[in-house]
Amino acid sequence: MAKISEMTQLSPTMSEGVLVKWLKKKGDSVAPGEILAEVETDKAVMEMEAFDSGVILEILAQEGAKLPVGAPVAIIGKAGEDITSLLSEAKSRSAASGTSTPATPPPASEPVQASSNSPSPSPAPKKQENVGSSTISESELEEEAPSPKESPISRGLSPSALEGRIKASPLAKRMAEESGIDLSKIRGTGPDGRIIKRDIENGISAFTKSVTSPFTGEILQEEKLPISGMRKTIASRLVHSKTHQPHFYLDMEIDADALVQLRENFNSDLIQSGEEIKVSINDFIIKASALALLKVPEVNSSWREDHILKHGRVDVGVAVSIEGGLITPYVRNADKRSVLEIGRTVKELASRARERKLKPEEFSDGTFTVSNLGMFGVNRFAAVINEPEAAILAVGNVVSKPVIKNGNIVPGKTLSVCLSCDHRVVDGAVGAGWLEVFRNFLEHPLRLLA
Repeated sequence: MAKISEMTQLSPTMSEGVLVKWLKKKGDSVAPGEILAEVETDKAVMEMEAFDSGVILEILAQEGAKLPVGAPVAIIGKAGEDITSLLSEAKSRSAASGTSTPATPPPASEPVQASSNSPSPSPAPKKQENVGSSTISESELEEEAPSPKESPISRGLSPSALEGRIKASPLAKRMAEESGIDLSKIRGTGPDGRIIKRDIENGISAFTKSVTSPFTGEILQEEKLPISGMRKTIASRLVHSKTHQPHFYLDMEIDADALVQLRENFNSDLIQSGEEIKVSINDFIIKASALALLKVPEVNSSWREDHILKHGRVDVGVAVSIEGGLITPYVRNADKRSVLEIGRTVKELASRARERKLKPEEFSDGTFTVSNLGMFGVNRFAAVINEPEAAILAVGNVVSKPVIKNGNIVPGKTLSVCLSCDHRVVDGAVGAGWLEVFRNFLEHPLRLLA
């Protein structure tokens, strides 16, 4: 029985298309999967396939016509069939949708003859099958139908256009569309990898299982936490710093082999001499920072709106995490203190900070800050500048890794640091110069003990 072929939805967002070119003409025989025409969608020019087999009895849409999805484009059926009623139906549907009038129909008494080399289509049975809410004719049940001919080689279509040539039976395409399944993610098990009905059914089953898995996790309760005075101050200062100080960041990786070895030897000597304290990597970093600030004093400065204050002292702060917040006690005149003295001072300040026993003058009016998260396993991070200072050094963990020395790959230890700079005070070259001095001290740590 003859049928009306319709404008196919060739992309998920396509609502209408322009029939660019017919690749079949009236009287040609066609089979499911053969290309009928080229259609320009909202994304590309794509190929529109035939869903039915038979002979093209009438061309209903002219080349260049803009047609909504579902608009009649042709009539396909058995050669010699009476298509008068279908022509009337197509005309009324076209008029209702506001599309162009079908091409002039031939007299019903002059049926179209099939091409001499065209196979005679077998009459299609009238059996119907319901899929979801739609009724699918048996001609669309392609599971047992022969695989359609391969589509011709793409004529410059975009990759997205290839979506329209996924091998799938018309029934599978309809089921996928109704189920919201992406055909490109379905593996076909039909002839030549063609996607058929059972592939879509399997896809629907898998999707249903994935979305209906019971959730057994604990449902957490919301809780409103009061904001402490310390948290308010931290929030206010960090927001002000981040929004008023133009930060930029400089990263550097430092060879830490000599530093680690010196620290081990230093602490071993302290134990042998009866000292109870051990120095940390951070104590060496504070000392190196202080000495680098002496050599590059632009970093040891502050922005004062109408002038830049270059400090005459080097007070290096250490960010200490305490319950409910963060505080930065300062090692005053760190450049003049030994590494051991810095270690003792930091330990004492940190202990009193956690007991909330620091005096205001001990955690204010510094010139530079070191923030170290290496003890938490953090390798690299960037810190927010502690106003009104011009820079802050973020220190990561010492990492054991392969390094290149003298052209050979050998085991080594590295330390990553990041200098956050206030660009109003510290330019890129100045910050980089400071990091270079800082690295030289750490890679030749004996200089820190002088």
